Amino acid sequence: MKVLVTGAAGFIGSHIVDALRERGDRVIGIDSLDPGVHHGAPDYLRDDVEYCFVDLRHWRPDERFDDVEAVIHLAALGGVARAAREPENVIGANCTGTAKLVEAARNWPSLRSIVLASSFSIYGSGYNYRCEQCGATQNGTRDTERLEAADFEVRCTTCGGDTRIVPITTAAVPSPLEIYGASKYMQELCFRGFEHAPVHIMRFSSVYGTRLRLHDGEATIIAKLAGWIGDGHSPTLFEDGQQIRDWVYVGDVVATALALTRVPAPAQVVNVCSGVPTTLLEACEILADCLGSDARPRVVGGFRPGDMRHCLGDAAPLEALLGRPPVPFADGARLTFGVPNAATRQ
Repeated sequence: MKVLVTGAAGFIGSHIVDALRERGDRVIGIDSLDPGVHHGAPDYLRDDVEYCFVDLRHWRPDERFDDVEAVIHLAALGGVARAAREPENVIGANCTGTAKLVEAARNWPSLRSIVLASSFSIYGSGYNYRCEQCGATQNGTRDTERLEAADFEVRCTTCGGDTRIVPITTAAVPSPLEIYGASKYMQELCFRGFEHAPVHIMRFSSVYGTRLRLHDGEATIIAKLAGWIGDGHSPTLFEDGQQIRDWVYVGDVVATALALTRVPAPAQVVNVCSGVPTTLLEACEILADCLGSDARPRVVGGFRPGDMRHCLGDAAPLEALLGRPPVPFADGARLTFGVPNAATRQ
């Protein structure tokens, strides 16, 4: 199979390229080598892959793409903070670039499938919580007065009891809260009405693994925690450190992408997550053990307006697709950070 991978030089894309070649597929990769991410071409690029270093917005497909059979579309400018600073750049890259790909793909006669990388950020605050006392279900809104009194959990609005987060499914209505999330949802919408091949959508929770950038300005929270702890600095945690997050190992993203290239119609939408709740405090302990660091987090209380208390996905459909459970963070962290300098920096 000949596969086009956009974002092929990135953290996730490079792992997918490696796996496709190991599967025996031919690969052509596109990447802009965006200077906000890369400092030149990464040293893990492959000699047996043809790379086109171009921004999708300015890409002109030629005959090399005419026999593409599958597309894995990862190219996007990431980072919530960057999107807030550079809305025109991020929306243009993510949405205009995707539209350019849609226009080209309509003309490829051998195309069998498209796999689009989307994000949990499209869900915004659309998580539900169920009361453990009365069973009522509600959203994750928290009262400012309670937060100021250091009561950080979501409380039942019916009886005031404790609630538990309900793992989010793809049935949740997209309602992004910021520009990056909106741009990822717009990427999905760019494929509405595309009938030339099934378009499968992977919605990622936060991804980690080797090649994850730990120290740049757009690093994810798990990358920042690993960078700080690896350098011997104690991370500072707001609230009480019991916030739940759901991190997904890059190997599971790779396995999902490769599986979907061979899934026929109808198209699937899959949440790519672990489904295993991990608190920030637990994550810091796991990272410290993996990295051999004595740095331990400092819980400082307080809160940041707009922060979600918990994030957790329903991994059952992903498990069915992969034929195995996703990798929990405790295991994935050992694979990623368990060897000194295993997390490479671009």
